[in-house]
Amino acid sequence: MADGEVTIGEFARRTGLSLKALRLYDARGLLEPVRVDPGSGYRYYDLDQLGRAHTISLLRRLEMPLGTIADVLATSAGQAAAIRSWWDGRQRELTERGPELDLVLHVLGEPDGPPRTGRFGVDDVVVEEVGARTVASVRHPVLQEDLVASLTSDVLELRAFLDAGGAAYTAEFWVLFHGAVGFDGDGPIETCVPYEGAIAPAGAVTLRQEPAQTLAYVPVTAADCRYPEIIGAYVALETWFASGGRAQGGPEREIYPVPWSDEGVVVHVARPVS
Repeated sequence: MADGEVTIGEFARRTGLSLKALRLYDARGLLEPVRVDPGSGYRYYDLDQLGRAHTISLLRRLEMPLGTIADVLATSAGQAAAIRSWWDGRQRELTERGPELDLVLHVLGEPDGPPRTGRFGVDDVVVEEVGARTVASVRHPVLQEDLVASLTSDVLELRAFLDAGGAAYTAEFWVLFHGAVGFDGDGPIETCVPYEGAIAPAGAVTLRQEPAQTLAYVPVTAADCRYPEIIGAYVALETWFASGGRAQGGPEREIYPVPWSDEGVVVHVARPVS
C-alpha cells in the first residue's frame, strides 16, 4: 500500500462507519476509495479522506438524504449556509405535513383530537354509481417530487397512443395509487385514460376494463388541488369510510374529469366502496 493508504476495514474502524455504509457511499459517488485492487477487489482509502467521511457521518445523523449530502459536499463555499437552508426547509415540510398525520391516525383508527381537514369534511363526500369503462394505462413507480411531471407525461403518452390507433377519448383521466407515493415511497401509480374503439396494446401501454363500481369521492377545486391542501380531502374520505364502517373496494385515486380550469372542481379524490 502507498503511504497514507488503509484498508476499508481500517478506514471503517477509524471513521465509525460500517462496511455497508462505505460501500453505499462509494456507489453513490460520495466517498470513493482511492484504489481498488484489480485482482482481489479490495478497497483502499487515504487518511486524507477522514475529514470528508466525518462530514458525511454528521450529516447522516441529521437524516439528510444522500443526494442532498452530495450537493453540500460539492459546494465550494458556504456549506454551513446550505445545511441551514436544508434544515429550515425540512422544518417547514414537517409543519405542512400535519394533515398527513391526521390521515395516518384516522386510517389506524386512533385520532388525536379533531381532524385538521381544512375546507373538507365528511359531508363533502359524494357517492355515485359508475359504469364499466375501457382504459389505456401505464404503471410505474414515482416519487412525490416527480408526481405532477410524471402524470403529465403519462397522459400525453396515452393520448398519443390512442390517436395513433384511431380511438376516441375525452379530457378525462385518472391516476390509481397502488402504493404510497411520498418522500420515501415510490408507488407505483397507474395513469388511466378511458377510451372507445378497437385498438391493440403496445409497449408499456395496457388495455383493460375498469369495472362498474360504487365510488365515493370528494370534489376538489383548483385552489385546493395542491399540497398540502389536498390532503384534507383524503382525510375527509378516510374519515367517511371509518366512521360508517364502510369497506374500501380498491386503491385510492385522483380523477380529473374535465380540462383544468382555475375555477370550479377539477379533481375528485376517490375510492371504490366495497
